[in-house]
Amino acid sequence: MNGFRAADGINSLEYLTAGDPDGRPLVVLNSMEYPGWPPAEFCHLAAAAGFRTISIRRPGFGRNPSLPDAQQQAQLVADFLSAEGLCDAVLVALGTANPVAYRLARMCPDISFVVFANCAFNFDHISGFRPEWFVRALEQALQSPAGARLSLMGLKSSWGVFGRTWVHENILQKSPGDLGFLNDHPELVDDAIRGLIRDLDVKTFMLEVAGSLNDDPVLTDDCFGEVRALLVSGRETTPFWQEGIEREAHRVGVPVAYLPSGDMMCVYRSPVEFFAVLREHV
Repeated sequence: MNGFRAADGINSLEYLTAGDPDGRPLVVLNSMEYPGWPPAEFCHLAAAAGFRTISIRRPGFGRNPSLPDAQQQAQLVADFLSAEGLCDAVLVALGTANPVAYRLARMCPDISFVVFANCAFNFDHISGFRPEWFVRALEQALQSPAGARLSLMGLKSSWGVFGRTWVHENILQKSPGDLGFLNDHPELVDDAIRGLIRDLDVKTFMLEVAGSLNDDPVLTDDCFGEVRALLVSGRETTPFWQEGIEREAHRVGVPVAYLPSGDMMCVYRSPVEFFAVLREHV
């Protein structure tokens, strides 16, 4: 694992690379749902498609201090790409990383194509989550720092009492593919959840939840009309969610593609199909 520190000497990223150093950069931004590294199969398929995978663990995860501002995180990633000479990059933003990607897509000349994976744009989708206790935890986290602290304490307590995968097993229950990912990659999942228990603080938790569930002022009509981008979701995503994101994707100017297995984890669960879709667009 490598690290990049900003010029301020405070903010930082952690990253792993896989594949030919001369391959086209495929830059993956972690989500709060799964702040772990890509499976080996994903990296092998990326290499076969001509990509070098650079998986980034953002501020607030791992050993990186919290940076609860999506614009500042976008600038940090842009500075990293420039410093490393990673031009003509394909950016893949997962879940709660998408608000950072919205900003990167419009400001970073080193990025030539963006994949928004498992995002919602400004679609009011909180009622699509399950189970009910998780919906209440999200709503409480949106109310105030005190509410976010209580929700985060509850989640960390659940990880400790019921086992490290219990929360994810409940949240991902509507997607057989997502549950399959948990079962097929126990070491990666265990490492990611250990990191959440150890490192996730209230400021990062609030940014990740609010950025995904509140309306984002960046997302004006046709804001990506001049940006080469694609929204990717899973076929196991509920019809309610699919209808909402399709409507929003049309509003902001992004085409939509579906992968056969998975919901929150669709990119890693359906890597063959993901790279087939990517080849059609880049």
